[in-house]
Amino acid sequence: MAENAIFGTQQAVWKDSEVSQFLKKIFGMSILPTAEVCDSFALEFLYNLPNDKRVEQFCDYLLENYVDADCTFPLPVWSECTETSFRIINACELFHTHFNALFSSAHHNIFVLVSALQKIQNEAYIKMRSVTTRRFKKSATFKNEDLISSKIGQYKVNLFSRIEFVLSVSYKFLPNTHL
Repeated sequence: MAENAIFGTQQAVWKDSEVSQFLKKIFGMSILPTAEVCDSFALEFLYNLPNDKRVEQFCDYLLENYVDADCTFPLPVWSECTETSFRIINACELFHTHFNALFSSAHHNIFVLVSALQKIQNEAYIKMRSVTTRRFKKSATFKNEDLISSKIGQYKVNLFSRIEFVLSVSYKFLPNTHL
């Protein structure tokens, strides 16, 4: 899903409202098993759609690009019932997010650009040299993954419904807006 939301919904996401609660729940769909996403989207999300034109447009966008049978990003690409914390579906999107975070204005001078490119180059060298070493995760990442793993296990043995599962994990994958 697009970072900073779509159709001007970014500001609504972070306020306490019916719209914000609905949009936050959408992020939990990515943890559902692929075979259950379409039913969940239709039965639990579209059925309880807030009365807001922007949300309707957003859901149309999701349906067209992420949920339909002939969508741009098929379900197996983004929907996976695992606890992994790496949820970016596109390496270019990841690079672009980090690249944009290096700049504080839209019109920077050449020295800022060169410095940013050097930083990216150094990071690439470090990653290439450390391919054989073990990656260390932050303890918060482990906690998130443990919680999600636990919820997935409970869901698989039918301790709670699909919508309860989505609601319990949806807040773990909200986009980072503090870049």
